[in-house]
Amino acid sequence: MYPLHYHNFPSNYWKSKPHDFQILNICSELQRAQNWIEKKRIDLVNLCYDRALELIDLTRDDPSWKKALRELSRAREFLARLRIEKEKNLESNSSLLRNIALLNSKTEALIKPLKNE
Repeated sequence: MYPLHYHNFPSNYWKSKPHDFQILNICSELQRAQNWIEKKRIDLVNLCYDRALELIDLTRDDPSWKKALRELSRAREFLARLRIEKEKNLESNSSLLRNIALLNSKTEALIKPLKNE
């Protein structure tokens, strides 16, 4: 694991948190990014993406996520692609947010009402 730039907490802190807490924190960063995309503040979108990437890395480093490592890795790859794009896409951000929320049954329940938009 590389040094953390945005989340300065003890190494076992993240691993001690339940999966829904971890997923919701990642989704919070993506929701913040969505708000900044709407306001055309690309610099702030990129900061949200950087923080979300760091949280995904912390989550992937948690052994309790072993069964979902492939999905977390795909989400990270997709997010990294969004990060380097010059034009930020609201639909891609929203799609990623929903797919990450689907990784946990508690967080999945929070997005079900949004599926029929």
